[in-house]
Amino acid sequence: MSLPLELVREIIHLLLFFPPPSRSTPDDIDCAVKPTWDTINALSLTTRSFRPLALEAWFRTLYIDSPENLIFLRDSGWFPELGSKWTKHLHCVQSFSKTISFWNLSTFLRVSSIDWTGSRVEHLDLRGWMSDPTMIHYIANTPGLGHLKTLKMVLGTMWCELCHSCRAVKFKYRPTGVVYEGGLGLPIHYARALAPLEYLEEVVIIIHIHDFGRTALGLNADSNADMNPETTPTSNTNLNPNLWSGECDNCMVTMYDDDAFREKWVASKRRVGLAFGHDGDDDDDNVRPPKLRRVEYQFYGG
Repeated sequence: MSLPLELVREIIHLLLFFPPPSRSTPDDIDCAVKPTWDTINALSLTTRSFRPLALEAWFRTLYIDSPENLIFLRDSGWFPELGSKWTKHLHCVQSFSKTISFWNLSTFLRVSSIDWTGSRVEHLDLRGWMSDPTMIHYIANTPGLGHLKTLKMVLGTMWCELCHSCRAVKFKYRPTGVVYEGGLGLPIHYARALAPLEYLEEVVIIIHIHDFGRTALGLNADSNADMNPETTPTSNTNLNPNLWSGECDNCMVTMYDDDAFREKWVASKRRVGLAFGHDGDDDDDNVRPPKLRRVEYQFYGG
């Protein structure tokens, strides 16, 4: 009589996750933290129904010591569910080398944590990252990212600092891009979340534009300005007197009609991180990455 699969799952879980980790001391950072494969190898070979359960549990935490091994796992086709279903925790070990290594983790759709060990990570490209400031905060607190210099994020929505929510980005006339220099450009909550990254110099945010909105970057800056790209040079659709940094279409329509509000809001953003309604005495309002020099927004879709 075969054991129920749920019971087998529990047995595998006990074998892998309850014994002491194989790492001898907390300082052995380059060692795997789970038992050896021999712990469940025999059980995985018992029946065809047991093996997927064993593999799923085994690959829940994946220890990988080079980008080349990631490519091999992807191209071999041996474990097609590795990235799409099984792996929840990645332990990447980057060896110290003068050669730049690119870790493409885009195939890992279920990963909830990454443990980065080894040489400094200076460039990070995140695809499909969530735009909530809490998620941005995780970047600055991920071990191994303390020396990050450039951060690129592809986002489906953008944090609106006016309504404090993640909203789809919409424009009446789609701009091609916006660039800020000198530390300007990040939403206040993003600036605070990334402030611990003392080496961060550049942030690039690539945003999908959903349908067409009612606003343009230059909304209400000049009521007589022609923002239609069919009659206006393309560069003019990027005019950005209101220092757009994620404000949603609805907030710009409802709040920017009040010229006094809009002028005060824009003035606060010129002071880099100063929250609207504060007098500037609160140091927390001006927190941002100390070396940040460039922020760029790129738009696609629409």
